[in-house]
Amino acid sequence: MYTHPEIVEILNGSGPEFFTPNAVMLQNAATILNYIDDINLERTGKFEQTPAESLYLLWAAEDLEFHLECLYDGRILYTFRKGGYGRGNGCVSIDKFIPILQDYLLMSIW
Repeated sequence: MYTHPEIVEILNGSGPEFFTPNAVMLQNAATILNYIDDINLERTGKFEQTPAESLYLLWAAEDLEFHLECLYDGRILYTFRKGGYGRGNGCVSIDKFIPILQDYLLMSIW
């Protein structure tokens, strides 16, 4: 069902020290990874399980940083940074997050 190696790794590596991500967390992570793949930008990080029971990704592209967490309740917690400074943050559903990410990427190119 999940084709991204890091999601498969999370599913196969879930042990007693880690929580088991729910289906919505995994789907949101896959949606984000698919988007990054679709826009053909290099990804330097991978999703990891956190002690706070979320899936976290630090994605860096040139002077941009994206701190993304897929939360248990289905929302995406995000912080965007450019040149080390915070440029945007929030906590929204995946349907609202992807357009926010698109807008940020478009604005950051200029």
